[in-house]
Amino acid sequence: MPAAGVTVSAYFVFSLVLVAAVIARPSGPFMLVVTSPNQSAEGNMAVIAKAGGRFVWAGRAPWISVAQSDEPGFAERLFDAGAYLVLNHDLAVGCREGK
Repeated sequence: MPAAGVTVSAYFVFSLVLVAAVIARPSGPFMLVVTSPNQSAEGNMAVIAKAGGRFVWAGRAPWISVAQSDEPGFAERLFDAGAYLVLNHDLAVGCREGK
């Protein structure tokens, strides 16, 4: 019986990871860009500019911002320019709430 419980738990965790990946997948022209925490806001904006995008919004952390580009392949260009992580901008809850 314990092996069945582990199998069910593994499927449940896999399902959660899959759903999270689909939600976090960058889509549309706006993206949440995460660069090195050691970088300043200028460094974050330089990564966005190098990728051919426009800076839209930043919160308290200067290494996290929302960027925009209408050109296809923007997420890949952000990674090539030095972004550590590129996610769906809807994950920037503070932006939606105006905080």
